[in-house]
Parts: sequence; structure tokens; C-alpha cells
Amino acid sequence: MTKPDRATIELYVKQNRVFILGAGFSAAAGIPLTQELLAMAMEKFASECPGIYARVANYAKECISSTEELHDMRQVSFSDLCTFLEYIELREYGGGERWCDNGSREKLALRFYLAKTIAEQTPSPSSLPSLYLEFAKQLHENDIVLSFNWDCLLEVALRAVGKRYTYNYSGEEAIKLFKLHGSVNWRLDEPNHFGTPANSLAWEPMGFTEGIMTKEIYHSEALLNYSTWHNYPPLGELDPFLVLPGYGKAFDVRANATLWYKPEFAFATTHDVFIIGLSLAPDDFLLRSLFLSNLPFINSFSGVRGRRIFIINPDPQAESNYDFVLSRGHADLLNSRFSEEHINLMIQRKWNP
Repeated sequence: MTKPDRATIELYVKQNRVFILGAGFSAAAGIPLTQELLAMAMEKFASECPGIYARVANYAKECISSTEELHDMRQVSFSDLCTFLEYIELREYGGGERWCDNGSREKLALRFYLAKTIAEQTPSPSSLPSLYLEFAKQLHENDIVLSFNWDCLLEVALRAVGKRYTYNYSGEEAIKLFKLHGSVNWRLDEPNHFGTPANSLAWEPMGFTEGIMTKEIYHSEALLNYSTWHNYPPLGELDPFLVLPGYGKAFDVRANATLWYKPEFAFATTHDVFIIGLSLAPDDFLLRSLFLSNLPFINSFSGVRGRRIFIINPDPQAESNYDFVLSRGHADLLNSRFSEEHINLMIQRKWNP
């Protein structure tokens, strides 16, 4: 077999990209950002599951040292509330009162209503903004997407344009979509309902236990349709795996460790990196550590010239938050909302880097 020449290798690599998605990627589709999401989810929580909601609402008051009833959950830091629930879970665990291995009832119910709210706000295929259809169209099977979003907006868009995706490292010809914070249509362990095996949602294993993991993660395509959610209560078969903000994140991501393990592989056969709408909070120690650990793989790459990092983010603080990336060179900050202009740049860079 003839070994490909350097020009052929460079052309192949330059067409392959890494996309790193944060919450701002989904904003134009109407999917709420964190504080708005918490308020909307808690409203649904209060209506459908008032008993457990009352306990979570009381913990929220404790977070802000309030004795008054909370009428607006925007007063509470999402991260602080999730951290407080970790404390409650730890206390229950010490007293032998743990609901299940995946967390306390309060934490699991909150995850459920966050996921249900996101599913409700995710556009159907027929109502998807063209921005996401065009983004999905320009992706190809050698692209890698690292997403920190819980929503399935990209999955809906990929299905709408007839493109295949996979959530794992399999060698199949499909766009690799790695969701490092979990997803509304994922769950841990075998599907069950109060200890009884159940699989009414056609859960499929991700294949993580074929490697180093002992707990499998499952996904269900049925949950991409919001109508499915009406048939399931919290604390049952539909038990979304979401890595919540706060200090409990360091524990929760261990179930998803396969996708965090040596992510530099993503940069081995790719070229440009696009970071879209990812809010890089100073206290998000895991996310910052991931960038710091992998910057050497991003900035210097096997001799293929012209590689760049494009940070697409309208946040006025983006320049200071990403200074440790921008200061190394090879990076550009596009301080604006994700738009079709950026998609045109992606296409242009793919063929003329």
C-alpha cells in the first residue's frame, strides 16, 4: 500500500474539527440558561411533585439564610443549591437513609424536572431554527463534538438532516458527540422502576463497561420527543443523568469518566477548534483543568500548519475568562452570539484553512 504524502495527510486532517459547546450554543433555540432554567424547573416541580418540592424549596431558603417564602428562585444560586443538596445527601448517607446509589430523592427529583423542562423547551424537528440545521449539515463523520449541555438540540438537528451520531468512542462512521455533563436522555444502570427491571423506553447501553467502567450509562431516543415525558413520574424508570453544578460535580462526573479520560485524543486527527457559547466560570475547576491539561495538544500539533482556536462568546467577561487560552496565541475571540456567519467561517476554514 502506498503511503500517503504529506499534502494528502494535511488535507485530511484540516477538514476534521473539534467543536466544544456550552449553554450559549443552545440559547438561540430558546433553551433557557441556568438561572432561568432553575426557576422554570422549580415551578414545574412544585406543580407536579409538591411533597419533595417543599423540602428542596426549604433547602433553597437555607442557602440564602432566608426565613421568608421564596417567590422567585432567581434569588438562589443554582450552584449553591446543588452544593447544599450534596450536603443533605452526605448527611443521609451517614445516617443510613440514602434513597439510592444515584443520589437523594431531592437531588434525583430536581434532575428530573430540570431535564423535563429542557425537553419541553427544545424545538421539534419542524420548528428548529435554520441556524442549527445549517450547523448540523456542515458536520461530517470525522468531526468531534464535546458538549457540556444537557439538552438534545444537536441530536434533533442531526436527525433532521439525516446524519448519524454516536455517544461513545466506537469506530463506526458517525459524528462523535461526547456529552461530558450528561444528557436529558441518559440514565445510569439498568432501567428499573422501584427495583423492578423495566425498559419501556428502549434504553440502549453506551458500551462504557467494555473498558474500565463498572457502571453502564444508557440512552433513549424516545426521550427526544417531549410527548414521551408526560407518561413518566420522577424517581422511576426515567432517571436523567445530569452532572449538576457545585461541588458535587467532582463526584458525579466519575460515572461519566470514560469521556473525560485522556480527551487529548480528540485533537490527534483534527485541526481547528471552535468553542461555542461555553461560559468558563472562574470556580469551574474541572472545566478549567480540562483546558489547561489539553492546551499543549491544541496549540502544537504534529506539523500540520495553520491550526487555530475560535472562541465564539458574547459575554463581556469572555476575554478575561479565556485569557489563559488567548495569551498562548493561535486563538481568536469572536465576541458575539453564535450565528450563521460563524458557520460560514467553519465551512471556509474546512476547505481553505
